[in-house]
Formats: sequence, structure tokens, C-alpha cells
Amino acid sequence: MDWLINFSSWKKAGVLLSFNFALQAIILLIIYPLISTSIEPLDVQVGLTSESIIYFFNEIGMAGREYYFLNEITVDMLFPLVYSFAYSLLLIELIKSCNLIGSPLKYLALLPFGIGISDIIENIHILTAIHSYPEQSDLLIKSLFIANMSKHSLTVFVLSVVFLLICWLVGMKVNRRLKQSR
Repeated sequence: MDWLINFSSWKKAGVLLSFNFALQAIILLIIYPLISTSIEPLDVQVGLTSESIIYFFNEIGMAGREYYFLNEITVDMLFPLVYSFAYSLLLIELIKSCNLIGSPLKYLALLPFGIGISDIIENIHILTAIHSYPEQSDLLIKSLFIANMSKHSLTVFVLSVVFLLICWLVGMKVNRRLKQSR
């Protein structure tokens, strides 16, 4: 944890967030439309079921499954690494700015890595599902569901923490200004 705190800076967080948004734009604007223009990819869907997975694979056809496989094994394996570090550094800088780096709250900065691990596990399961299509085992579907829900749940939690830290920081600044004006 200490090496991450020492490595962190607003500039590094900004660069990684920019790279994150560039990768996200490539995935959303270029790759996903190649897969399907009418249905959201499994990565984006929440609460995957056997039916939703089979429906998706049937709808996108063989070419869509090939594009999806290529996306999952390349760009969508890099993406979790980038956003994990980007959001971890952002959280560290917010925690530093709120003067909380000496508290146990600093460990909240590790949560983005949980999202990244869940995302990579989800991607591996999606790759397996594409490879085994049209056959889908119950274990594969359940594991994919768990990875998918973990990723989405942790994402909501991390974004909530970012929002709360920003509110805390703004509150500190407002408090400081009010004290100075007295």
C-alpha cells in the first residue's frame, strides 16, 4: 500500500484516467458497434442469466462473437488494469486531500483492484462462453453471474466513495473559507 501512496500524484491519476476514458471510448464507440448495434454486450448487462447469454450470442451471430472474443482477449483485458490503477490513484489523492491518509480509510483505495479482478474473471468466463457456444454449463453461467455482479456492485461502491470524498473535500474548503471570513 505504501508504494502506491508514494507513487501517487494528481498528474499520474489524471494521465491514467485520460487513458481509461480513451480505452472506454474505443470500446464503446468502435468495438461494441461492430459486435451489435441493437443489444448491449454482456459486460454492460447486469444480472446475467443463461437465457440472456444465449440470446445475446444468437443475436450477434458468428461475426459478432468473433469481434467480441477479440475484444475480450485484448482491449477488455487491458482496460481493467488501467482503470484499477487510475481510480486507485484518484482515491489516494482524494484521501490525501481530505487529510485521511493516516487513517484506515486509505485502504479504500484498493477497492478498484477488486473491480479489476472481477472484470478480468468476468472476461475469462465470457471468453469461455463464446468458445463453448452454443453449450453453456450451469457452473459457467453462475460464475459469470457472480463476477458480473461483483464488478457492478463494487463499481457503484467505489463511485460512491469518490463522490463522498469529493463532498468531504468541498466541505473542508467551504469550512476553511467561512473561518477565514470571520
